[in-house]
Amino acid sequence: MDRKTFNEYELNSDKEMNLWQNSIFIFDTSALIDFYFYPKETRQEIFQKIFPKLKERLWIPNHVQYEFLKNRKGNIEKPIVNNYEPIKNEKLKSLNSAKSQILKIARQIKQDTLKPEKHPFLPQEKIDEFIDFTKELENKVKQFDKDINEEIKKQETDIKALNENDTILKAFEQYLKVGEEFTHSKIMEIVTEGKLRYEFKIPPGYEDKKEKVGTQIFGDLIIWKQILEYSKKENKSVIFVSNDLKIDWCYKDKDSNNRISSPRHELIKEFKDNNQKEFWMYSQSQFVYIAKEFLKIDIADARIEEISNVISNRNRDELIYECNTCGNKSAIPEENLNYEFECIEISERQMGTEKHYKMEENLKCAYCRNSTKLTYEIWEYPQYTFSHEEINIENAKIIKSLDFGSLFFDNIIDIPDEDMFRER
Repeated sequence: MDRKTFNEYELNSDKEMNLWQNSIFIFDTSALIDFYFYPKETRQEIFQKIFPKLKERLWIPNHVQYEFLKNRKGNIEKPIVNNYEPIKNEKLKSLNSAKSQILKIARQIKQDTLKPEKHPFLPQEKIDEFIDFTKELENKVKQFDKDINEEIKKQETDIKALNENDTILKAFEQYLKVGEEFTHSKIMEIVTEGKLRYEFKIPPGYEDKKEKVGTQIFGDLIIWKQILEYSKKENKSVIFVSNDLKIDWCYKDKDSNNRISSPRHELIKEFKDNNQKEFWMYSQSQFVYIAKEFLKIDIADARIEEISNVISNRNRDELIYECNTCGNKSAIPEENLNYEFECIEISERQMGTEKHYKMEENLKCAYCRNSTKLTYEIWEYPQYTFSHEEINIENAKIIKSLDFGSLFFDNIIDIPDEDMFRER
């Protein structure tokens, strides 16, 4: 692969402008489901300002429609459980408890310093002044508790109303065209191909096998095949909007947990081989942000930030491991790890150079402080392509791993020259 070929995997301003002028915009299930987690005003802006300008170019695969309809009802009230109930049942209760504790301690100090003939003796006016403050604080906390609970009740009422009048579903039915359903025999063909693709981690969708059963293991691959079929029929490029930023679809932006740097290179190549057109991906916050420019619409940055927060919550990741010494589980947020990949081996194979990289991370159990070492190894073959990986941890057991492959490609994706890789 030379520099010119690698440029096909990058997005410049001219290519992006052409994509916005001519592409089909396709949404995956995560991008549709997350509308239930956006504030009402934010989704209304998208429905009123963006979708009408792209109405004839908005499309979803039939399998996305199936997944959305299957999961829609179970997600309508999730913002109440995930976002509002913790505020009511944990945060506000903690605030009231803290307020009561402050007042209790202040009064105890007053009681302990009343006798002037023995220690402790402290100026009573200072203590009285603070007690007056705590009483004022108590009233403010009570009012704050009341106001916040009233606002939460309003939000919960709006959310529950979607059970009877789902304005989100209606907007999708108004603006999104839906592709044709694959026959059972076609799906069985995809299952057969999928077994081979997933064995060798050829994107998309091989991450699905960790959490799904039956033909749903190949759900992402079915969606991909429907995208390929429709784009070839229409002879169009595609912008694919997804909030599920997994290594089996895309490389994440190294500076953000809610932006896509690029689709997997294998997908770009497969799409181009399919119909000689372009394939690109955005998260929904990227889609809305760029729509402001290309569609010349006014959407507040605060709205985009709200979408970004939902995507960040969806993609927040952590390493969880169980210590062999004490049996407790420690959680390490993704952002707390230091990623230093080192090339330890290079060999020539039939399709070019294979490179073997290694990363080591020293960890300590949060409970017994026992030391452990995490080792992650990844093989890149052919160039810029994920081949396989190995993850090991000493004196512990991994309960939940991280998407180390994505982190690896985030570090090298912008470096097209072989001699610029750090080697030993």
